[in-house]
Amino acid sequence: MSNFNKWTIATLNRSRLFEIYSNSDGMPNIYGIEAELIKTIMTKLNVKYEIVTPADEQYGIELKDGNWTGIIGMLHKGEADIGIANLGIYEDRYRTVDFTVSYMIEGMHFCLLKSAYRDELFVFLHLFDFSTWMFLLGSLLITATVILNILKERETFSSIILYLFGSLLSQTLIFHKKIYNWKIIFMSWLVFAFVMSSAYSGALLSFLTLPSEAKTVETFRELADAVAKGSHRVYSLRGAQSILLLRNAAEPHLQFLGNIVIDNDWFITADEMTRNPLKKKVAPVGKPKIDVVFGGFYIFKLLYGVGDFKSKVFVSEEKSIMAPMAIAFRKGFCCSSEVNKVLTRILSAGIYEKFLRDESLKYWFSLSSDERKEMENKEDRSISVNDLAEAFVLLSVGLLISILVFLIEIALSYIKC
Repeated sequence: MSNFNKWTIATLNRSRLFEIYSNSDGMPNIYGIEAELIKTIMTKLNVKYEIVTPADEQYGIELKDGNWTGIIGMLHKGEADIGIANLGIYEDRYRTVDFTVSYMIEGMHFCLLKSAYRDELFVFLHLFDFSTWMFLLGSLLITATVILNILKERETFSSIILYLFGSLLSQTLIFHKKIYNWKIIFMSWLVFAFVMSSAYSGALLSFLTLPSEAKTVETFRELADAVAKGSHRVYSLRGAQSILLLRNAAEPHLQFLGNIVIDNDWFITADEMTRNPLKKKVAPVGKPKIDVVFGGFYIFKLLYGVGDFKSKVFVSEEKSIMAPMAIAFRKGFCCSSEVNKVLTRILSAGIYEKFLRDESLKYWFSLSSDERKEMENKEDRSISVNDLAEAFVLLSVGLLISILVFLIEIALSYIKC
């Protein structure tokens, strides 16, 4: 059994969080955010320690027979004194082990690589939303009706519509001179047409200069819809309690996400999570191409909070399954109050945040140029034929209609002769 002179610390060997390397003198070399945290605590308390890891490489899930897996299982069986792995404080864990004060409160977010392009046809229509287009159409019809009543038999409804539509395209607006007796109506339309055409032209030029990004799923509900359609896959940590809580959530879309992850075995290891969980995975034919990862915000901040990654990776603002995170103790551990005291001082001084920032910068500088390019899409800096496809389609349709009308007119001229 462990004593005050030497403590056994259970953790997971994870890149940048708790990296474990053997040493000739028997004391392990440890690096990473949580490794620096536990080293600081042990140094302050002047306590020797040894590092152990669970064989199943899991955080800890309660089994049907009452036993536990992972780190929580080692604490529960007395194989370790302390457990550190960003362990969430959940009710069932709290009955099994003790915890320090929380050093971080985390929710489950999701992240994914942003798409470079919109892939649907006639994307230029999306520069205004549906309601704006409907208000524009309604304004056109109402104005045409008013002008028709003013000019009565001097203009037809179709010609008025044509003239008004032309003014939206910055063409000259030509009506019978009687319209000038109604200057307020006439000028109101001119101002309206100028504002709308200018706004659309500006948005269109911006899109042609740098095509806008495809719509990214931003909420868990949108993600559930995307997964159901087959365009996305979601991965979660193997052995994490959060996915079970997600499966038992009250909201149907959260239940769906939890079930589909478990049913399809879409899991990654703790070490894969801290290396680069968005690294492209080999998928069977017909499987979704966009990979999404569930995880804590601190992980995504560590990996993608620096450099060009900030603009390439989307991290959801919405979060689910909030839980405080803390260091765990086996029941009856002698020195939890001493650890709590030192941990509180570390948190108050902002040292834990410093560990996180330092490790994030180390990660960015450690990446090779090839690894950075893998997360980037250089094609989003220039216009391709795909971006102008709808313009060519409209031109082709217009030319075909013109040719068809031309042939019909020739045929009718021969018939009349």
